[in-house]
Amino acid sequence: MKNSIFNLSDICQNSYAKPRRCKNYAKLFLSVTFATLRLCVPLLLFSQPLFAQGYGGPLTFQGLDRTVLHSAGSSAMGGISVGIRGDVGLMFQNPAALTSLSGLQISAGGTHLSTDVEQEQNYAPVRYYPNLSVLLENLTAQIPDPDSTRLGFTPQDSVQRAFDTIGPNWSRSSNRGAPQQATLATPLTSGSFKIVAGVGVVEYANLDHYYQNNNVLSPTILSQRPLPTLRPSDGDPLHVEWSQALRSRDGAIQGYGIAVAGKIEKYNLSIGLSGLILQGSSDDFEQQTGRGRLTFYSNAFRAESLPRTITKTGTSDFRGEELTLSSILSGRYLSIGFAMKLPMTITRKYNIQVATDSAGTSAISTMQGEEQLKLPWRGTVGLALTPREKLTFGFEYEFRPYDSVKFVDVQGNESSPWLSASVFRIGGEYRLTPWLALRGGMRGSAEVFQAEGNYIDGEPVTYTVYSAGVGVLISGFHVNATYENTSTKYQDVWASAISKNSEKRHVLAAQIIYELPWLSQ
Repeated sequence: MKNSIFNLSDICQNSYAKPRRCKNYAKLFLSVTFATLRLCVPLLLFSQPLFAQGYGGPLTFQGLDRTVLHSAGSSAMGGISVGIRGDVGLMFQNPAALTSLSGLQISAGGTHLSTDVEQEQNYAPVRYYPNLSVLLENLTAQIPDPDSTRLGFTPQDSVQRAFDTIGPNWSRSSNRGAPQQATLATPLTSGSFKIVAGVGVVEYANLDHYYQNNNVLSPTILSQRPLPTLRPSDGDPLHVEWSQALRSRDGAIQGYGIAVAGKIEKYNLSIGLSGLILQGSSDDFEQQTGRGRLTFYSNAFRAESLPRTITKTGTSDFRGEELTLSSILSGRYLSIGFAMKLPMTITRKYNIQVATDSAGTSAISTMQGEEQLKLPWRGTVGLALTPREKLTFGFEYEFRPYDSVKFVDVQGNESSPWLSASVFRIGGEYRLTPWLALRGGMRGSAEVFQAEGNYIDGEPVTYTVYSAGVGVLISGFHVNATYENTSTKYQDVWASAISKNSEKRHVLAAQIIYELPWLSQ
């Protein structure tokens, strides 16, 4: 049987690998391989799962999973919605919370987002091809050419060098400011039943997205899934295209909607319903730059130039509708509630221009089509404790069964590209004075993809959002300010390489609520 050229045994050949760790890796590798053989024999050898970033992949619905919290007060308390009173900004997050309004409220808010993303790649020497790691890390300039006149020199002794100056690592910073919401709601009382109605315009999702990989190999010889790549022979070499790939998206989806809530005063039970019409657009950009072609033989590889650039530029238009049903049972010291979002479909229409430049020959074509993303039921359940009049704690559990999401491409093919996650939110508020409130919280969140080479298949990348803020009441004006900090880190583990990915996000949010005093109740 042929050896695998980039499997886990190559890592074990390195002096820094411990025997026990290699033994565990070998056991893990065998179990994963046998399971994969049973499930994935019909698949192509080099196919990649849609739910791993890995080498990136095309732009589809990236960014849609990052929905926006519209209340700065809620954001400061970790994103909870049960236990927060008098905040019209919650109408599309938990519409039942509107029954806590005591008068007509007008609200406006905005955010400023600062993002820093980077990727660092590290390669280990590979058995049979020790120069490959040096080439991919762009370090071949430090190796002198061998003496071709010496006795026994063969072409295999040549140093394979890059045809450009692209390194393996990259970083990118961006800043974005945007309106967050503009809402209005007013309560009405009819006997023992209270009704509140509201309207609003909000930013539903921030579609900004960026990903890059400077060492894309096709076929993906460094991957372990679904199967490792077998070692080629001199008579049957393996040809691999080497390129740089990047994608970016700038845009947002807005929501235009109404909300209504009712409260039975006798039982302190509130029920709310809200609906949003979603519309938005984005500017999309994708580029693949050919860096060369690698030909692998039994004990050596060759690199040749492959000048080719494929650039895709265009726009995407998104549309859909979202309905939210919620309920809150309020008590003196304890309140419990839930908010459920009904199944929905988001449609993406795209118009893309494709420019291909290969060895001085240019061609331009156009791509148009429509895709759909079908989301299932999802929502939150939570409770709030008020042990003292000035002190409130909240806890919520968010479930996102995104493994049931269905992606329908332009040909009508259906797949499930996202991963599920269940996360927690916790936060609190302390009213230092009647006009000043201090808030803090944290919430878990998750990406819809997993790291490449995940030892636990299907586990998404997770991270924590930390938040703090203040609320000030001045002459009928409620001013809420919030700061959020997020640091996401994960590693794509290949057979003989590790890509360290990180993203840092800093969010400043501000919200002003004005309550008309002559309509207060």
